[in-house]
Amino acid sequence: MKTIRNKRSLAVFCLAVLLGITSCGNVFDELSSNPNQSDVKTFYNTPENCDKGILGIYGYISTPRNLGACGFGLMLTRSDEGCSVADYGVPGAYNEEFTPSYYSLVQPFQLMYTAASQANQMIESLGEVDFSNRELHDTYLGEAYFLRAFTHFFLFINYRNIPLIKELPKAPNEYKPQASPEETWDFIISDLLRARDLLPGKNYWDAKNKGRVTRAAACALLGKAYLYRSGIEPKYGTSTKTYYDEAAAAFTEILNGNCGDYRLVDDYAWNFDVAHENNDESIFEIQFVGILNTDFNPGFVSSGLFNDVRCKMCIMNKKRNSNSSAQVMHNWLYDTFVASKTVDGKTDPRMFDSFVFNDNDPEIVRPAGKKVTFLEGKDWKTQMESEEGTFGDQYEKAKGYKMCSRKWLDWTLPPTDDAGAYFFNGRAQGVNWRMIRYANVLLMYAEAVVMGGKPVARITPLEAINTVRDRAGVPPVAEATMETIENERILELTYEGSRFFDLLRWGKVVERFRQLEASDPLFKQFNRAQYMGFQENKNEWVPLPIDEVEGNPYITQNNPGW
Repeated sequence: MKTIRNKRSLAVFCLAVLLGITSCGNVFDELSSNPNQSDVKTFYNTPENCDKGILGIYGYISTPRNLGACGFGLMLTRSDEGCSVADYGVPGAYNEEFTPSYYSLVQPFQLMYTAASQANQMIESLGEVDFSNRELHDTYLGEAYFLRAFTHFFLFINYRNIPLIKELPKAPNEYKPQASPEETWDFIISDLLRARDLLPGKNYWDAKNKGRVTRAAACALLGKAYLYRSGIEPKYGTSTKTYYDEAAAAFTEILNGNCGDYRLVDDYAWNFDVAHENNDESIFEIQFVGILNTDFNPGFVSSGLFNDVRCKMCIMNKKRNSNSSAQVMHNWLYDTFVASKTVDGKTDPRMFDSFVFNDNDPEIVRPAGKKVTFLEGKDWKTQMESEEGTFGDQYEKAKGYKMCSRKWLDWTLPPTDDAGAYFFNGRAQGVNWRMIRYANVLLMYAEAVVMGGKPVARITPLEAINTVRDRAGVPPVAEATMETIENERILELTYEGSRFFDLLRWGKVVERFRQLEASDPLFKQFNRAQYMGFQENKNEWVPLPIDEVEGNPYITQNNPGW
């Protein structure tokens, strides 16, 4: 479990020393003025050192200032699911704090480009290294192509008008211009097609390398890219072309078993704990280490590759005293889950594995074995000191909200020596982010076909939806429609990083925010500052960091509204 960490830490340390990346100032200037370039080329001259270089790419992606904390803010808080007074939650607070210089906007931008540059280094280096094992060579190359595609995919769906880093800079100040959306999609898809053809199947990696990508990850992200492109570009770009056939075909590679045997695990909760990481449902999983460290030196061992828990700790009662830990989910989500019943009339069990809420309420009917628990196994009454306890005991603004998220929090973990003072007895979480699960592939395949793609998998869209519902014990739906798919994505995938981009590609993000702003007086009100409202033709994308706009003569802030 997570045994690639030690190798990755070594790789990240080597990269930090060799590359001299400090993640300050203009990222393209740093990448193009590397004083140790010749040393790097000398270093990556053996298969063993190439392995370290590949692992280093993963390291830059999962540091706290990238997907470990800041990335969660960009991917999760911007949706209609919840709101937070945490500093990491500012991207989804839509208040005056979020500017083109805000740190959780700047740092993922820098670190993703650093990772992309390292991927280029490995793609170029691998062509010059002798491998006795050709399959291993191709596997490393496939990883580099996948990770280069993933970094650009993350940057593109968040920042939109981005430069492409297709090769290592050859000279100082070799700035890159912004690419058109069509060029960016083509680049990402081209890399994923290469990765798909190079990467091995599911059981290739041994226990020490769990978490490294496989062919299934490439097919899943490829299908996702085709699906997102088909929805986003006709609404926000200049192209009307869709790629639902291609999306369905990519997902079919997984659904038909061509990438290995993937399945839904028996217990939905296994997707959000430590004991069941890298399980049979997980297709692409970001690895995190449960180490508490506050140095935050991106790319160095001292930063620890852990998942910062503060913006996801969520018990807003009087025993907790930090606004950096406070987060709530909106009440429409509570109502949606309460309305979802199992075949025997019980509350959808996924509610218990996804949220913290008062399960003593009469409208909650507990399924067998399901109960809201806290640290040390405390139930709601014990933790909140009353059956009617509310989040507002500590935070006045939290009164009126009914629940908060428990995904990515494993409260069965033991305390750590330094957890008390800095993380408020929150535990060193280290829970991996299952970024693409088999359940999501089932639902994305169903969507691709319902939207017009060819039904080429051995499972039908209706069967795909009902496979997901069957695990939860809720009744099957009678028809595969976008309505049933949209509803199931809420129940299955809430707070996993999909919802904002679902609304975006469906062309519903503005409509949805307007609806909730008008109907829910608490919508986005648990906030560090005044909620300014979702601004059309602005908040669909986040701004490019101001340092990049001012430091690169080829970049302009052409994300509308910024």
